[in-house]
Amino acid sequence: MCYNVAQLTYSAFFEVMIVQINNVGYNFIHSSNFEVNRPHGSEDYVIIILRTKAEFIFGEEKVLASAGSFILYNKGRSQHFKASEETFANDWIHFDMSVEEARELRELQIPFDVLVPLDGIKDISQIIKTMYQEKYSVNYYREQSLLLYFKLLFIKISEKIIHAEHFNISPYYEKLSALRTEIYNHPEKTRSVKNLSKELVLSESYFQHLYKRLFGVSVVSDIITARVEHGKYLLSGSDISVREVSQECGYKNDVQFMRQFKTLTGMTPSEYRKQFRVSSDEIARGSTKQPFNLV
Repeated sequence: MCYNVAQLTYSAFFEVMIVQINNVGYNFIHSSNFEVNRPHGSEDYVIIILRTKAEFIFGEEKVLASAGSFILYNKGRSQHFKASEETFANDWIHFDMSVEEARELRELQIPFDVLVPLDGIKDISQIIKTMYQEKYSVNYYREQSLLLYFKLLFIKISEKIIHAEHFNISPYYEKLSALRTEIYNHPEKTRSVKNLSKELVLSESYFQHLYKRLFGVSVVSDIITARVEHGKYLLSGSDISVREVSQECGYKNDVQFMRQFKTLTGMTPSEYRKQFRVSSDEIARGSTKQPFNLV
């Protein structure tokens, strides 16, 4: 399979890429009480490649990351992780770049602040090992070599992520598709990113990343859209009150329902009902304004 778009992105990004490699660590091993907790992050960007399992904390969420996982921390973003076994081992790089370069880096489909399991890290670790050796060498073209290795590192990470999302998303595809169908079939149910990600045994961040990559919208947007669509159906085809409609759509209060309804439709529920109310005679004649899809 050819990744022409990615190849063009590589070219456009790396031709002007200026990166400062601040520090490199290869196969650093720590004891079971090892923990890093930087509430305000660091003053640079950080790449971490796990060689062992580890626990990552994102706000109130705790995620057990498998060996071979990768994360790219954005500058200034909270960094909190610790050992979950007898030892903690990882490779890491601290580096800096401009905001524009960080924006272009996202085009390589490498997410920031998201734990991503990689299919094998041997080649990745080998590149970091070479960078580690180069960083502390006295080679004449040390800085130029480091930049070349850094470019190669990101190309290989990007390839692994693209490959995983093209070929290995299938274990999650059916589950995520079934979940989306359930959201639209039963919009009245109470759902949260935390509970949904637990059902699929994924971290909240990776679950949201996969969902949006697959469907093009966030799971929260789908939940809201499903509820509003169901509300449109009830408003146009029944006489129940707006408050009852909001309850049927899964809202605890009608104020939130009315606010989200107007955001998506540009009308209040009452205005919508007045414009699209379908009478029994119209249904019998098959003459309606078709405010929504009935098939």
